[in-house]
Amino acid sequence: MSPPTMTPRRRAAALAVCMLVLLVATAAALLYTPTRAPAAPLEKLTIAVASTPHAALLHLAAAKGYFAAEGLDASITPVSHGKAAIDLLAQGKADLAAAAEVPFVISVLNGQPFGIAATVVSVSNEMAVIARRDRAVAAPRDLLGKKIGVTFGTSGEYFLWAFLIRHKLPPDQVTMVDVPPGKMVQELMRGSVDAVSAWQPIRFQAESTLGENAAAFAEPDAYTVTHVVVAQREFLKARRTAIEKLVRALLKAEAFNRSAPNQAMAVLAERLKIDRRALQTGWDDLEFRVDLLQSQLITLEDEARWAMARGYAPRGAVPDLLASLYLDALIAVKPDRVTVVH
Repeated sequence: MSPPTMTPRRRAAALAVCMLVLLVATAAALLYTPTRAPAAPLEKLTIAVASTPHAALLHLAAAKGYFAAEGLDASITPVSHGKAAIDLLAQGKADLAAAAEVPFVISVLNGQPFGIAATVVSVSNEMAVIARRDRAVAAPRDLLGKKIGVTFGTSGEYFLWAFLIRHKLPPDQVTMVDVPPGKMVQELMRGSVDAVSAWQPIRFQAESTLGENAAAFAEPDAYTVTHVVVAQREFLKARRTAIEKLVRALLKAEAFNRSAPNQAMAVLAERLKIDRRALQTGWDDLEFRVDLLQSQLITLEDEARWAMARGYAPRGAVPDLLASLYLDALIAVKPDRVTVVH
């Protein structure tokens, strides 16, 4: 039997029912579909960072996207060395700076209200005095009476003083010449200085360029340098959430470097545009670890006494440098990394 023919009236009624069902289904979908909250805007931070291996965790956090993953829009301003980063911070041209603790201490002694949010690396046997053998330098004692290039007000100078004292050589019996990091090798090759006090990768470049004419003197027990992330103390307090995000990103970078050091070196070499061999030399000596330790506070106090004796700050009592350690962010994120008595 053939199916009954649908009349125009029945066809219109069926179409109306279908449209009604579709409208009800659409309304129900709109009613019960959860609306997604708009993504929170990224917090902006400007960080002055040295183009050296010591700032590796910051460079890795930027390159691997860890800052963005934590909700930060971190703008990296590259500089030649940590003291230059501290200078930008003091001028208000950066929110944070990464530097060795010596220029940080000098700045605090001269009234800058800076605070350390975290340490990112420590190393004890990286720096060395590299001398020219053709200037009759074959042993540390031969440095007496010689010109030594060093960047004033940096960990390189503090190391040189510690090195000389450890070898019982009076610092006033050598001539220290202020040389920017980028000109160390050039001045050594020109012969305007007999030796330089340098960190990596400058040390590697100096030794490689001099070849057999290089005499390198390291002193692992003389000084353990730490590199720190610094900001104005009020900024650290006002932007606590952002600093906690920064710390979490740095911890991710630390974990990445620990699990894949060769990849980390490759990323850093590309980012800094330097020979990977320069990174490889001494890479294992760098202890990349995000922390704030009691031993560091003692070193800061020693550096403060040295800075005052050297004339970088007015002489007087060593200030309470505990007040210059911002512990809150690291305690909130990973409290076991804080050993400072507070």
